[in-house]
Amino acid sequence: MQIRIGRISVFCLVVSLFLVMEAQAQQMIDEIVVRGNRVIDRAMIALQIKSKAPGVVQAEQINADIKEIYRTGFFTSVSVQVEPSEGRKVLVFIVKEKPAIHEVFLEGNEEISEDTFKEKMGTSIRHVYDERRLRTAIKAVKDYYQDKGYYKTEVEFSTKEVDENSIDLSFVIKEGEQQLIREVVFEGNNVIDNGDLEDAIKTSEYKWWSSWLFSTGVVRPEELQNDTKQLTTLYLNKGYVDVRVTEPVVETLPEGLKVRFKIEEGAQYRTGNIKASGDLVENSQEKTLAETKLKSGEVFSVETLRKDVFVVSSKFTDVGYAFTNVFPNTKLNREQKLVDVDYSINKGSLVYIDRIELTGNKKTKDNVIRRSLKFEEGSLYSSSKVEKSQALLQRQGYFDEVAIAPDPSDFENKTNMMVSVKEGMTGTFTAGAGVSSGDGFIFSTKLAENNIFGTGRKVSLDMDTGSERQNYILSFDDPKINDTEWSGGIEGGITEREYDDFDRKEKGGSVTVGYPLWFLGEDYLDDVRFSLQYQLANIDISDVEMDAPDIIKEQEGKTLNSSITPKLIRNTINNPLDPTAGSKQTIGIELAGIGGDQEFWLLNISNTFYHELWRPSFGPFVFSHRVRFGYGETYDDDDFPVFRRFFPGGINSVRGYESRELGPKDENGNEYGGNKDLVTNFEMIFPLVESVGLRGLVFYDVGNAFDEDHSIDIAGLRQAVGFGLRWRSPLAPIRIEFGFPIDKEEGDKSMVTNFSFGMPQ
Repeated sequence: MQIRIGRISVFCLVVSLFLVMEAQAQQMIDEIVVRGNRVIDRAMIALQIKSKAPGVVQAEQINADIKEIYRTGFFTSVSVQVEPSEGRKVLVFIVKEKPAIHEVFLEGNEEISEDTFKEKMGTSIRHVYDERRLRTAIKAVKDYYQDKGYYKTEVEFSTKEVDENSIDLSFVIKEGEQQLIREVVFEGNNVIDNGDLEDAIKTSEYKWWSSWLFSTGVVRPEELQNDTKQLTTLYLNKGYVDVRVTEPVVETLPEGLKVRFKIEEGAQYRTGNIKASGDLVENSQEKTLAETKLKSGEVFSVETLRKDVFVVSSKFTDVGYAFTNVFPNTKLNREQKLVDVDYSINKGSLVYIDRIELTGNKKTKDNVIRRSLKFEEGSLYSSSKVEKSQALLQRQGYFDEVAIAPDPSDFENKTNMMVSVKEGMTGTFTAGAGVSSGDGFIFSTKLAENNIFGTGRKVSLDMDTGSERQNYILSFDDPKINDTEWSGGIEGGITEREYDDFDRKEKGGSVTVGYPLWFLGEDYLDDVRFSLQYQLANIDISDVEMDAPDIIKEQEGKTLNSSITPKLIRNTINNPLDPTAGSKQTIGIELAGIGGDQEFWLLNISNTFYHELWRPSFGPFVFSHRVRFGYGETYDDDDFPVFRRFFPGGINSVRGYESRELGPKDENGNEYGGNKDLVTNFEMIFPLVESVGLRGLVFYDVGNAFDEDHSIDIAGLRQAVGFGLRWRSPLAPIRIEFGFPIDKEEGDKSMVTNFSFGMPQ
């Protein structure tokens, strides 16, 4: 028995509204009560009622209350009446509940468990019977089956009355056989080959080695519709404006399914006349259309046209016309196969920023957000400043999400700016045993807070104790001292390291101040900074082995290093915790000899680059490139100090060779490091299980170090390739990377396993 309640519900609602409208426009009410509810809690119903008692209630408000109660979906009818009670007036809301679901029966579910079925159905089978919600939930179940390849699954339901106000609900599932896509066919395509068409759509043939991971090889109706649009867009971007892609046909084959796309390509069009009309930049079409990419005579592209609309629009939104409308009128000349374009521009009025409202920052103080904004209250709206502000906030690493958008103001030609953030984790505490292929066993404890007390300041304490390494480092950084452009930091600690033929111990600290290069202009103010660091450290080279290189024997003992390091840093990386775009360049030169025993200079240059190549639904594919160059010499032609020499190899260098394996060696094969270093890394990082932070990568590394009496020899650079896994686990970062030397020499391993866990990278 199917229960039909739609018409009855509407009728009761209309009658209720009629009764209210016939009542007085307003009445004095002493009490509000609800009657008729059996399953639904009265408190839930009361939340929908805005009328208050005792007090005067309006007929319009009662109408609204009835609609809100009915909108919950739990009732077949809602009515209201006023009753006298001991000289008082009581407003009574009378509800009639939909039948409650007494029990649910399931039949025919071979490929889905009862628990999974109920999970997909959600609340639709937990409380009251609502056919509309039930049918929506059934669609979710069928979609789940489609994802598993059961394309023609049917789900039928029926009801059985138990008593006056409850029913049993029965489901019968007809699963059929699993059907996977065995063939995707394109018909009618002459100018674009099948490979390019396949790359443009999500529907694909089932592949046993990958479909289980990426949920491909099955038919999804919504995906087919989107694929039709994607194929159409592909042709439109190549000038085929008359293209027609018909709805794909799914055919059943003995071995599975065939999906057939039929395409009528039509002729290719080129861009004809291009002009702008309406409001122009300085009344000049040339200035208005400057920097647009669509050119007369070239193949027409819808995507290029869309981007050019933003280019034209930004010329106005960037100077205060926040609500500029640019509409690209196109006219087809079918005889000459041309598309004429007219950018119709209505810039509207100048818009000023009224209020800046911050939301989502429960911990971070308002001033920490406001000092990164490139606009202020009372200033003209600027789209470029809004984009820059969003990038700067995201770059801080305090927020998982940042959104800045205009919001209507109470004043004409003004807009409020809504700055919404979602705060991420900025504090960490980890403790545990770790191991690294370069450092051996290590016990690591790290306490860090990158946004202490919501001030944007950073403090960290690192303690590493292991078989070959001990570190105790405390640091503090303030990126905006008193909300100025000045930055500052201090660091102090002790580091000890045991190498194969000597030990090194360093005690000391440093002080750093920085300021942006304001004279480069506002566009670079927050990207390029100058910093100056002073470092004072005691270095002790001890326990030198008899067969150690002579240069290490000569430098055995204690020395004092006093140095300053001026540095330039340019940073546009979008997110320091999970970079997918941007770059960072650093150039610094350490000058030792301001007091102390050491006299040398050391130049370090590095560049890091990230570029997102592709972002499918399961995560981004990111290309990364890093290069590091170092070169140092002493002032008096003495040997360059061991504690600043370069020893390439290992997980953060050339990964096909073990830590400290590369670089100059003596006649006994002992490494003593070089005063010159060049290392570059190429990586392709791709998602594996993005939801848990597991990614894979492949890499190609090149590098080596060279001694004072040798220049950097490109032919002497060592090469390696490999692959690995990276997991941002809840406890600590984990890296496992396998490197294979390309130019293997005697004594080199065929494969080097680089791994780290529970320790800084």
